[in-house]
Amino acid sequence: MGGLGFGKTLVLFTAALVALVTLLIATTTDAQTTTDLIAKKVSKLQAKAAKNKGVIELDSLAFDDVLAKPRNYSMVVLFTAISPEFQCVPCKNFDPEFRLVAAGWSRIPDKSQIFFGILDFKAGQSIFQKFNMNSAPSLLYFPASDSSESSPSFDRYDFGKSGFQAESFASWISARSGLKIEVQRPFDFVAFSLKILGFAGTLGLAHFLYTRGGKVIRSKYLWAAVSLFSIFIFISGHMWNQIRHPPYSMPSRDGRPGFIAPGFQNQFGLETQIVAITYAVLCGGAISLISSIPRIESPSRQRLAVIIWMGVITVMYSILILFFRAKNPSYPFRLLF
Repeated sequence: MGGLGFGKTLVLFTAALVALVTLLIATTTDAQTTTDLIAKKVSKLQAKAAKNKGVIELDSLAFDDVLAKPRNYSMVVLFTAISPEFQCVPCKNFDPEFRLVAAGWSRIPDKSQIFFGILDFKAGQSIFQKFNMNSAPSLLYFPASDSSESSPSFDRYDFGKSGFQAESFASWISARSGLKIEVQRPFDFVAFSLKILGFAGTLGLAHFLYTRGGKVIRSKYLWAAVSLFSIFIFISGHMWNQIRHPPYSMPSRDGRPGFIAPGFQNQFGLETQIVAITYAVLCGGAISLISSIPRIESPSRQRLAVIIWMGVITVMYSILILFFRAKNPSYPFRLLF
């Protein structure tokens, strides 16, 4: 009986050992299979990105496939509506900036850590509904994850805060991924020509000041002009533009030109120039009323000049209030407009 009991124990032990070995082999095989699947997926994504300068065109099925977990890479997906029937001007404006960043990343030797994809509304309406996308463009960053959760975590890019420039977008991605993404813009011949002209003008001004500098430097009109120009630059928001690098202008969703950004936390480059010019005209009108018009000897001409400049000041101040009401719609006052 003892031998029989020992035999049964040995059989049970052997069966348990075989089951354990089988489980280990299956687990190792599953892990190896998962690794192979991820490697094949990364290889396919690299091939698609290489054909389109770093950008992967997505549809609903491809979107779900590339974001399926687990995955060892991050995804940056631009939700857009670039088709002409949607008339999405911001989508068209940001599309080349997005592709510029993707092209810069595609030049990196090891580019398997992050991929850039574009999902157009026509090709992925179900995905737009899944993420409650009510407007475009919208940009989401999906970090790499080994989790098997069904809903992927993501971070949304704020266009109103960060702008539509490729440099701001690349910095945002770098801050979240820890990867350095460089933006290389094509050579700008217009900007280069302007720099050459500016350098030549500086040399000409330096020569003029060197030969006739004493009289010019002591001129009160020169320093008055320099002071006024500096004041116009400072009160127009130019320094804010240098810090935040906002877009020059941004068309509205109906395609009309937009040059006033709503709210006090945003502004466009063109908006700064308009405000500076408005203040300059108001200042010029005040100076003319004080200094130039009293020198006119003819009473009728003097009266006409006063009427003209008062009209100009009234109109320009009305425009200034109109700009302020565009920034703050709750402002209750107006003059002419």
